Amino acid sequence: MTVLMQSLDEYLSEYENKWPLSGTILVAQHGEVIFKKAYGYANIEHLVPNKVDTKFRIWSLTKSFTAMAIMMLHEQKLLDFDDRIRMYLPETAHLEDITIAHLLTHTSGLQNYTALPEYNKTLSKLRMTKQDVLALFINKPLTSAPGNAFEYSNSGYFLLGMLIEHITGVTFETYIQDNILTPLGMTNTGIDTNKTVIRNMSSSYHSTWEDFIQCEHMNMSSSFSAGAMYSTVDDLYKWDQALYGETLVSKATMKLAFTSNNFNYGFGWFLDEHCNRRRVHHGGAYRGCRSQMHRYPDDGVTVIALTNYDFVPILKLTESVATIFFGEDVHISDRPAAYPLDDDIYAKYIGTYEGFGCQAVVERNGDQLYFIWNAEEAIPYYPISETKFHHTWYDWECEFKYDKDGNISFLGMKKVK
Repeated sequence: MTVLMQSLDEYLSEYENKWPLSGTILVAQHGEVIFKKAYGYANIEHLVPNKVDTKFRIWSLTKSFTAMAIMMLHEQKLLDFDDRIRMYLPETAHLEDITIAHLLTHTSGLQNYTALPEYNKTLSKLRMTKQDVLALFINKPLTSAPGNAFEYSNSGYFLLGMLIEHITGVTFETYIQDNILTPLGMTNTGIDTNKTVIRNMSSSYHSTWEDFIQCEHMNMSSSFSAGAMYSTVDDLYKWDQALYGETLVSKATMKLAFTSNNFNYGFGWFLDEHCNRRRVHHGGAYRGCRSQMHRYPDDGVTVIALTNYDFVPILKLTESVATIFFGEDVHISDRPAAYPLDDDIYAKYIGTYEGFGCQAVVERNGDQLYFIWNAEEAIPYYPISETKFHHTWYDWECEFKYDKDGNISFLGMKKVK
């Protein structure tokens, strides 16, 4: 084991000893896998451990594949990035100024259907047709003029999937499989449709009090081209390597995907820096599984992390692993000390908070502080400052915030009573 591998292994082992950890992590440089290891359980009920070939839902990392499909169609001269989407999709005839590029870069101004209360509360659990999903956002007022602002939108990438199907005459699943996954040998990657058994697929978990519970059912029909894919760290590394070559599209077209607009986003990728190095990255998170794929193209370095525990801070871990790789020190946080919070202050926080179709009921029972999430999960925590609280079991903190008028919000939701 090299010194670098040992450093990564020691860091993650120490983290696992202090905090819950589950999933798989891969680190590579210049075509060589430096580190790869699995942690925790793919299925807790049957004590099935995660392996390096365990599959996980990757959610919004799907967008990088959707964007690639659009770029491939562009190279086949079947579309231009500046084309108005109304040229292809009759349902968007009234959206005169939205282009394909706007959808790719989250600058369309379309309202994000996955942030709607009715979606999070009930619709995400149901099988929905494309027209059902379109009805959630297609006739709603734009939040901004196309091209004027970055607003992350699953709606835009849902439309891109419909556009792919319209132009090619095949399903999104078939196009991605035949034109990307099969040519790259990504045999452990696909579209989750809830209609087939996916072998070696991890189960998804959250928690209540200090124990695991299964995540709510999610019908993947409404995720579609915005987030319905699953994969493994090895397959995603094949994806990473393909982005350096010209197997799928030319380097000139690929460069467009990694060219930042005014909002640090290209075609299906966030573009920024970490450790003073250029970074191309994306992730996904919903209903248990979380994914992160971070590429440092100037250094030939890739870090990929997948988890099936909703509360594992996979973004922080991915960045920490990269920081260690680049020779900087990373310290694992100890459990923060409790803050002697005045009872009167906590009494102000007690109540019901609602937003995005979600609800948090902040309560207290003697010395036990907690909130009930969506009437199903009890999240115990303790104060670490006047406004911040830390979970009693895993590596997560939250905060109560006051606006200029003294109104309180929690987890981005307003207090309603």
